Amino acid sequence: MAKIKVKPRKKLIDAENPITLWFTVKEYVEQNARQIGAIAFAVVVVAAAVFAWSAMKARAERDSLNMFYAAMSTMTAPADSKDPAAQTALYEKALAQFKEVREKHGGTTSGALALLYEGNCAYSLKKYDEAIGYYKEFLDASHGTLQYLRSAGYEGIGYAYESKGDFKQAAEFFEKQKNDSQAEGGGSAALNLARVYELAGDRQKACNQYKEFLEKNPLSGQKQFAQIKADSLCPKKGK
Repeated sequence: MAKIKVKPRKKLIDAENPITLWFTVKEYVEQNARQIGAIAFAVVVVAAAVFAWSAMKARAERDSLNMFYAAMSTMTAPADSKDPAAQTALYEKALAQFKEVREKHGGTTSGALALLYEGNCAYSLKKYDEAIGYYKEFLDASHGTLQYLRSAGYEGIGYAYESKGDFKQAAEFFEKQKNDSQAEGGGSAALNLARVYELAGDRQKACNQYKEFLEKNPLSGQKQFAQIKADSLCPKKGK
């Protein structure tokens, strides 16, 4: 009985034969030209979009930074003026400039940072509820490179509540300032807490905060002040 010869299957691409390879690729391209063209077009569109987005983002960051510095310049100008009306006008102008930075470039670092300084301007204008709102928005937006400024956000809220006479709420945010591991405001937070507890009439809690500050910040320039406060507020031994 004659053996049946099995004809070997033709390879899709014969790597050892350049001519065969060329015709195979040519045939594939001709048969799939539309699909290949669509894929190539999509790649070009995506690449162009990424390049355009990167350029737009870089331009937005640059523009927002220029606007931010202009607002900062306005905000610091009242320190050179002794006229209360002029100071108020400058803070109002700076507040409007920071708002413009955020409205036009909210997705940039300067746009997020503008919230903190909007809070500072509103606080300087004694618009405490408005300042609290800006500070809280900043805390929600302060991620990545802005996390180190969270302490300023908590502190701003605490000061605003303190200025309103709400020492309980002030203490709550100074406590958050002290306990936030990324805020890095433990030292100043302890003094802030001691101050509002003292204002609220809670001498023991104020004493504890001054003592904690002295223990954890032995080289601070405010050590003498804290020691005087601790001596006056803390119960004397044997009494």
